[in-house]
Amino acid sequence: MHRLLPLLLALLPMPVQALDLMPTTLRLPAAQGRSELWLHNPGPGHWRGQVQVWAWDQQPAAEHLQRSAQVLASPTLLDLPAGARQRVWLLPASSAPVAVEQAFRIILAPAEPAMPRYSLPLFRGEPVRTAAPSLQAEVVVNGSQFMLRLLNSGNGHARLSDLAYEAADGHRSLLLPGLAGYVLAARQRQWQLPPRADGYAGGRFHARLQDGTAVILAAPAPAIAARQPSGL
Repeated sequence: MHRLLPLLLALLPMPVQALDLMPTTLRLPAAQGRSELWLHNPGPGHWRGQVQVWAWDQQPAAEHLQRSAQVLASPTLLDLPAGARQRVWLLPASSAPVAVEQAFRIILAPAEPAMPRYSLPLFRGEPVRTAAPSLQAEVVVNGSQFMLRLLNSGNGHARLSDLAYEAADGHRSLLLPGLAGYVLAARQRQWQLPPRADGYAGGRFHARLQDGTAVILAAPAPAIAARQPSGL
């Protein structure tokens, strides 16, 4: 039995190695400056991988990522044994200021598929207090499906949590507890809604922003039909 013990231990699944990350949302100034990301490997395993920068864009029904050279990371290769800490610097490739907030995703891609992969949002622009979202809501119906579509016409992103619907009679239903998602600056995002007999007419939506502020999204008009492509 003692001779079999090493073999049995080798056959047991290894624990998934997780990293501690600080902060989990990154920001770069609109013009010059840099940001830092701290990684900590609490053990017991070894985490190896690389830092990737992706430009982040949104369409109502999809998220788009594309490799980007607009933000530089140093270092890009990571090798963290148990107990190690690593600082990663992030800085813009150009010092030209940006008028509308830019969005990126910082991907920590592991060298081994069994290790966890991380995706952190990074925003380049003015501080949150000056780069503010401005949200308008509409309910779109596509056949039997209802969708909440949010348009952000502001110059900063909106991070929405605890999305809820308040009917005309005042009854409130929690639709998405916790993080519901982001609506990037000058972009749209939509969420599928459970069907309702009233078609969400006469009610309004509630959510919390990243700073904890409660926001009431404008009461939507009666549900509109989803636009169909013209074929042109």
